Amino acid sequence: MELSKFCPACGRETSELYGDSKKLCAECFTDRNNLADLPRETEIVKCTVCGRMRKGRNWIEAYSIEDQLAETFSDMVEGLEFELQYWEEDEEFYVRVHMRDEALEDHGDVKIDWVNEQCPDCSRFQGGFYKAKIQLRGENLEEASDFIVDKAAELTNRNRKDFLSNIEQNSHGIDFYLSTEAMNKKILSELRQAFDPEIKRSYELIGEKDGQRVYRNVVSVRLPSK
Repeated sequence: MELSKFCPACGRETSELYGDSKKLCAECFTDRNNLADLPRETEIVKCTVCGRMRKGRNWIEAYSIEDQLAETFSDMVEGLEFELQYWEEDEEFYVRVHMRDEALEDHGDVKIDWVNEQCPDCSRFQGGFYKAKIQLRGENLEEASDFIVDKAAELTNRNRKDFLSNIEQNSHGIDFYLSTEAMNKKILSELRQAFDPEIKRSYELIGEKDGQRVYRNVVSVRLPSK
């Protein structure tokens, strides 16, 4: 037979008391203790271009307000069940965090400061950054050009660090400017299988970093004559 317990603070009969030193009923315990140490306010940083949010040092795929709030508070209330309510008041944004740990229930209000920044990937994209260049040469370039653009889009969807920063058409052919060497290698591999082109590599000096020369990969891709 389970023995009844009485809360020393309110005298209420209960089946369970909580706390380490002074045992209290669930209501008295949460009146005197917080289930989680929530800040009065916190900030959420989101990219003005792609809409991702920054979590720590990383930019993560959380776009909606609900997802961004969940990512923000999941670490603060680790180990607890929680639900979020949010509202605007006097042009300020607030979140009420409802927390639960078995029979214990608590809540806290946090002000959110929304901070707009541009993530490094979008900044590089808008600045025309590139690490490799594919120079497409030969005749009837349209099919191969569309192939490169489609593959670049696929890679961007998988990883935002991979992007096609520019396309230039000139008297020699078409130049494609790629953001990463990894992207360059993947596209070249698929170009070989699809078109069997002649591929030649060269490198251009773009500067120095930590006393070492930095080069950019330039690849000439010449399609075979039909």
